[in-house]
Amino acid sequence: MDAEEIREEEIQEKEEKAIIKIKPEIDEKIKKLMQERKKKPEFLRQQWWAYKRIDKNWRRPRGRHSKLRRHYGYRPPLPRIGYSSPKKVRGLHPSGFREVMVYNVDGLENIDVKKEAIRIAHGVGKKKRHEIIAKADEMGIRVLNRVL
Repeated sequence: MDAEEIREEEIQEKEEKAIIKIKPEIDEKIKKLMQERKKKPEFLRQQWWAYKRIDKNWRRPRGRHSKLRRHYGYRPPLPRIGYSSPKKVRGLHPSGFREVMVYNVDGLENIDVKKEAIRIAHGVGKKKRHEIIAKADEMGIRVLNRVL
């Protein structure tokens, strides 16, 4: 019984900490473009599967006889201009918000709540970070890198 009570208390604490995520107001056209953006293939390094020391991270193939560089059909795709995201959704967060970097509480003044979300800068300390989060919650602004 004691373990169950403790578990219930932990669940209640987590529910109190959990904050409803604010959704952006985006039209159907933008939603469609964001889905289109997801279709972009994952560009992987040549022969990443063959050697343990080679990472998956993309590196341009430069070899004279490279089949990947020469676009052989059975090889994975290379990055090209045709794979770029549609201009309207370029730079958008996957949630649909446009990201705005915030360094202090004053940075929250010009935020459009319906279209923009904030990301608190890395160099901001704990005290100021909590002040920014409190003010953002008060204003109804979504914080992308919230620390609970």
